[in-house]
Amino acid sequence: MARLWAMIRKDLVRRWRSPLAILVLLSFPVLLSLLIALSFGGGDSPQIPRVKLLVENRDDGLVGHLVMAAFGAEQMAEHFEIEEVGEGGRARIDKGKASALLVIPQGLTRAVLQGEPVTLELIRNPAQGIMPEIAEQAVTVLVDLLDGGGRLLRGPLDQLSGLIDEDREATDVEVAQLAVATRAALDRVSDLLIPPAIELETNTAEDEGESNSGGGSIFLFVLPGISVMALFLIGEQSMRDLRAEQDLGTLRRQMAGPFGVGTIVAGKALFTACVAAIGVAILAAIGVLAGARGVSVGAFLILSMALVTAVTGFTCAVFGLAGSQRQGTTVSSVLVLVMAGLGGSFVPLENLPEAIRRVSPISLIYWGNRGYGDLLQGADFLGVAAPVGVLTVVGLMLLVVGSRLLERRIMAGK
Repeated sequence: MARLWAMIRKDLVRRWRSPLAILVLLSFPVLLSLLIALSFGGGDSPQIPRVKLLVENRDDGLVGHLVMAAFGAEQMAEHFEIEEVGEGGRARIDKGKASALLVIPQGLTRAVLQGEPVTLELIRNPAQGIMPEIAEQAVTVLVDLLDGGGRLLRGPLDQLSGLIDEDREATDVEVAQLAVATRAALDRVSDLLIPPAIELETNTAEDEGESNSGGGSIFLFVLPGISVMALFLIGEQSMRDLRAEQDLGTLRRQMAGPFGVGTIVAGKALFTACVAAIGVAILAAIGVLAGARGVSVGAFLILSMALVTAVTGFTCAVFGLAGSQRQGTTVSSVLVLVMAGLGGSFVPLENLPEAIRRVSPISLIYWGNRGYGDLLQGADFLGVAAPVGVLTVVGLMLLVVGSRLLERRIMAGK
């Protein structure tokens, strides 16, 4: 044990004197999470940018003005920035100056009044993903309202269309008839529309009467997945030293002393585990400062131990299989990025395509991300039992296999 501790202490002192690489890897999840939080939630709630919608209104009738008024309503103005344009709207879309262009065709009013087919054209900006989709959904709802209203009020609209065709002012009797017909049409569906059969009530979850700011919530939402990925990169950085010492020839000098190959490999694995554990502690402290509350300490410690085991086993197996330090570094980096993509480090798991979610469990980062996410949601040890079990079992298996491979490579001088 004294010799093993000497190996670990040697590496820890060397890393302490040159900590830049580890500090950069630890700062990466913090800075990236902070950037995302500031971009989407710097205030009391996440700040969602408004959709820039251009509207080319070619219809000078009543319905065209109603469409413009609908987008200018207070609730719509919270989510849409509407600008009425002329024929130059398409050119602005081509230059990426807006999210979408809605073209209201000439004769829309007459078509709606007479019940004739008519088409509204929406041109999306291909350079954007979410904003044009929001615009399309809003326009789709508007089209459904126009279509349903036209069918419901068919009788009154036919009377109104006749008055417009005759191009004269309606008499009091005609206005009264129009009002009665409209009321009768609405009465036929009043039982279905008033009061609504289904209502939606939206509340904001609060913890013990205190609500977190949007920025803090998003920071804690993003931090676990990116931190788990960073820990695997830290493990790769630490285990890489063993192959670097082998390439530089310093490993042969260690083997000339009272250190066996098994002690050297075990010391490097424990050093990797220590560095990963220190990284977990630092990132956890940052999470606490950011407002994480109510996390089970026992479950956190057990999950973190399982994750450290998985990080150590993974890096040990990769460098045991790799033919050189450079090959191990390349393969490890690629595998970590793949596991991060599958495990929800870059995109939340629930937003991943169904095909990717089916294979996500093969990623160790998935289990780490899932475990810490459950802890932030108030899970206890039983709630993270599955991630702990998977990370521990797979980590130990990889550690045993990787250690044997490393011992053989060191003995063979490869």
